[in-house]
Amino acid sequence: MDTAADGSTLNVRTLKRACSTCSLNELCWHPSLSSLDLDRLKNIVRRADNLPAGGHLFQVGDQFTAIYAVRNGCVKSYTTDANGDEHVHGFHIKGDLLGFDAVYPERHRCSASIIQNCSVCVMPFDELEEFAAKLPSLQASIMQLISRTYSDHLLFPATAQAEQRLCAFLLDLSKRQEKQGLSPYELDLPMSRVEIASFLGFTVETGSRMLSKMQKEGLIKVKRRHIYLIDIDKLNHIATHGLITKH
Repeated sequence: MDTAADGSTLNVRTLKRACSTCSLNELCWHPSLSSLDLDRLKNIVRRADNLPAGGHLFQVGDQFTAIYAVRNGCVKSYTTDANGDEHVHGFHIKGDLLGFDAVYPERHRCSASIIQNCSVCVMPFDELEEFAAKLPSLQASIMQLISRTYSDHLLFPATAQAEQRLCAFLLDLSKRQEKQGLSPYELDLPMSRVEIASFLGFTVETGSRMLSKMQKEGLIKVKRRHIYLIDIDKLNHIATHGLITKH
């Protein structure tokens, strides 16, 4: 049994269901773990709730101490160049992991900024390593998580056209929402168009033109930061081939 923040009692089944969509689920509920192991691991994982937008989980150059799992809200990873320009590397929503960028050389190579109030689970990596040293199958799962964390964010090749990148981005958010039990057709974007353009590698003006064109084509409906995906099949076609039908 465990105790919730409000003092109510949670049983193991409730906890497991709450964690089912988190990327750390396969570690925290690994089949090789005994009840005693689960209790030990539960004491390693810490929660940080109600983190306000504008703060950071970590910044470039910080010592690597932990990996983070987003429970809700949104975090962006980014770097800043010598001219002070920001370059967004990813957006992390419920269930996503952050921090693996610093496993080697043990300092973070990007910053993680909270762009929508969030809660996270924090797993100190040295404690996790010490715990996993006695469980080879758990060590293997950690390596798989590191690999998957990077491969999941390879949305498109470097040669992809701008419309391919935008469609792939929207479809990726759609799939991630669906995995969380949310509608894959309605996206409430916590990130700005400036941040999206930085991540996808084009200008804000280019992004706005493409959104308008896709709306005219009947593929999406845009209302500020709310986007309805109307024709997912056509969006998938564009993501693959980079073509929008012209009239």
